[in-house]
Amino acid sequence: MVGYPIFDLRTLRAPSCGRMGPVDFVRGMEEALIRLCGGFGVRAGRICGLTGVWCPADNGAERKIAAIGIHVARGITSHGFAFNVTTNLSDFALIVPCGIADHEVTSLQQEVKSPEGLPTLEDVAHQTARCFEQVFGEQVLAVESLAAMRAQAEAAPPQFPAEDTPLQIPAEVERLLGCAERPIRA
Repeated sequence: MVGYPIFDLRTLRAPSCGRMGPVDFVRGMEEALIRLCGGFGVRAGRICGLTGVWCPADNGAERKIAAIGIHVARGITSHGFAFNVTTNLSDFALIVPCGIADHEVTSLQQEVKSPEGLPTLEDVAHQTARCFEQVFGEQVLAVESLAAMRAQAEAAPPQFPAEDTPLQIPAEVERLLGCAERPIRA
């Protein structure tokens, strides 16, 4: 399952109560996916210095269940994560996943106690959205395609003025700029 969570980092708060940065956002994505694993009874966590979500193995070498890679432009996130649900893992033998040669890859199907009881991919996607909502404190909506997302945005009522845009120039800014009077709207 591949997910492309699109968030405006300028509106999110980090655990430290400051604005959320890209690293905080990646850690939040990891947390959401760790919670997703936990919902299926699968132990998962982080490895210091290696981005992603990892499951412990009997031999001590953790296995990667989710890869994460984001891009941020003007505070808006793009790209996202790949979470192995029922992925054919034999294909990973042909590459060095994420450039990490000494760790294997795993899937939810391989990690759960009863693989035959796994829900559909769509159900896993909805559970993932709920985990993202919990971690980021924002409503998460699933869209099927970019075209569907654009249609949804066009149908939504315009939000003007934007939350972070003042209705008028603050008096202190006018004073510093040497403006004599405030303009009068007719």
